[in-house]
Amino acid sequence: MEKSYFYCCSLPLMAGSVTKPGNWGRIIKTYSPQSSPNVWLFIRELIFEQVRRENFSTKPSRFESIFLCLDQNSIRDFKQTTSRSLDLIYEVVVLDEQEPTHIGDWALCNIQNNDNYSTFVDRAKMYWSGENIAKPELVTTSPIKIIQEV
Repeated sequence: MEKSYFYCCSLPLMAGSVTKPGNWGRIIKTYSPQSSPNVWLFIRELIFEQVRRENFSTKPSRFESIFLCLDQNSIRDFKQTTSRSLDLIYEVVVLDEQEPTHIGDWALCNIQNNDNYSTFVDRAKMYWSGENIAKPELVTTSPIKIIQEV
């Protein structure tokens, strides 16, 4: 039996739908001062990618991945903490187990008012090390298949 994970997005999807990885990276790459006023989100992702390339190059890039929670409680916590009230929750399976994966702590991506470059570098190193994870997320470059809406 395939291991299931949990995914949220704002689109209503049917069971059997396949979602490709990389949408987060696509969104980040469209950022501009006019379209996206939170430049710190953009900076955070660039720093996380820089740290990954320099120190954890075998890990999947967040720009090319999809993000999944390991259980229903985790996805509900993620949805509430990140204020994604319009998102729907889906049970999913990873379609290609051979694709690179990583389990990081999604809470390390939360932006605080006193964050700066050094803070993001430190958090990125913790995220990519995969140690002491409080709020796990699976990062994978595999497409996923929707099993059902939860």
